[in-house]
Amino acid sequence: MNDKGVVEKYDRALREYANEVLPGFWNELKNQRRPFQPFLDKLFGFYLYCLYLTDSNLFHNDEKYPSLNIRYVKACLALFGIHNCLQYGLVTESAVLLRSLFESYLFESYLNVKLILQKDTEERIGLFHDFRYVERWNSLQANKNLLEEGKISKEIFDRTFTSDLIKKIEDNYLSVKSNYHPKHPYHWAWKIFRNETKNQRNPSIHFIADKLGLSADCIKVYGPLSVSVHNSPSLLNLVLTGNAITLAPNFSRSIYNIGCLSLGYLSDLIEDLVNYLEFGEPGEISTYLSIFWIRTCNEDQGAG
Repeated sequence: MNDKGVVEKYDRALREYANEVLPGFWNELKNQRRPFQPFLDKLFGFYLYCLYLTDSNLFHNDEKYPSLNIRYVKACLALFGIHNCLQYGLVTESAVLLRSLFESYLFESYLNVKLILQKDTEERIGLFHDFRYVERWNSLQANKNLLEEGKISKEIFDRTFTSDLIKKIEDNYLSVKSNYHPKHPYHWAWKIFRNETKNQRNPSIHFIADKLGLSADCIKVYGPLSVSVHNSPSLLNLVLTGNAITLAPNFSRSIYNIGCLSLGYLSDLIEDLVNYLEFGEPGEISTYLSIFWIRTCNEDQGAG
């Protein structure tokens, strides 16, 4: 069979299959979602609250706090993604986004909000901001290694890294390199902890969690969520129905667990930012965040 015949064969088969299963699929999805819909609506409502804060000029000085703004936006979009996944019963996929939200709250290459706002905030924002020069230098070194190993051609390398760009990258790196690990500059916060680590290593997520009093969160949340990001036999618990692996949506109490964890971490992040930026009337937003979480997560959900 030629290519055209193959395409026509499977296009026809897909149309017939869709006509057979889709009407029942959408109806069943709606029926399974129904007990969870009020909770999902509240989750979406919190995303709208994030938009409201942004449009109310939470970050009134974007030039001074671009990194905080980026981290806030990424965390809010993670919540929106979690809501959309849970809306369709994609529990495993929502867990991947929750891990991203947890990283936004605790640790990630962009910014560690808790660590940045803990103390010496201006200096720490500077460390994060300047780390972009280190990342570009690391990328240059990695590409030089690929060139030496024959894994990329000189033509491709020269097209990506012109002589002027290489000089700019190296000059920028030299101007900030003393603030980062001398041999392995892979973390923006190395300088903060260099006395405690005796200059030997970059801080790990568990190390930072311990310093921020969040070790329990790291153990209880970050570790299990990593299972959803990386291949693991534990994933079978999330994709098995009986003894068979299924592609069907999974509506269970995990929707509440993941949704409420998301609200909790994002609420903490917002409260930290609001307090630091001195936004709004003192205490009002903290009060609203607490009541919103109670109304959403501390009531008897009753389904599952």
